[in-house]
Amino acid sequence: MPLFAAKQGSAQSNPLLFIKEVAKYFMDFLETDFHRRKTPKRAIRFRNSDNLLVGISTAKYPQFNATVWKLINRTFEKGVLDHVPKGAYRAAVPENLLDLIRLQVSKISPAQVATLISSVARELENAATLYAKEYDRALSVTLEAADSSIRSGLVRPLMANIEKPLQNLELGDENAVYQMEEELVSTTLVQIRF
Repeated sequence: MPLFAAKQGSAQSNPLLFIKEVAKYFMDFLETDFHRRKTPKRAIRFRNSDNLLVGISTAKYPQFNATVWKLINRTFEKGVLDHVPKGAYRAAVPENLLDLIRLQVSKISPAQVATLISSVARELENAATLYAKEYDRALSVTLEAADSSIRSGLVRPLMANIEKPLQNLELGDENAVYQMEEELVSTTLVQIRF
């Protein structure tokens, strides 16, 4: 043991000193495994190895962030954050992004809307003719066709124009953009149905 070579002369005269040095050596080994103590590497990852979203930054949700800190400060007291209803915490949308959306919506011409409505009406007539005795089937075929027409004629062009600004402002990754697209299509379908 080279560690004890320097102290070996004094250790031979005092065996108790030698035993203490050996005990310190093994105690140091057991405590540190001879590695310097350093803080463990920590990395916050929002996506796993399959590129699936596994976390979100709460910085863009100030009310939720405040509620989480309240929960932590109260040592995870029950009732603080037991249930989070849908839509309770929302990100604030910057005014310049809202202006861009208003501009893109204003670019939708009445002719585009009329074309979309006539396309859906044609699909409705075709479904009514093909499935005259099957109301449910006619309705589902018409809704699918309307969904497709709305998606390709209105929503996708709109989302293509605002997708990059959403990502630049960290308001929407591809999952959020997809969800926005789905909600816009379903909202537009509801407006057409009633």
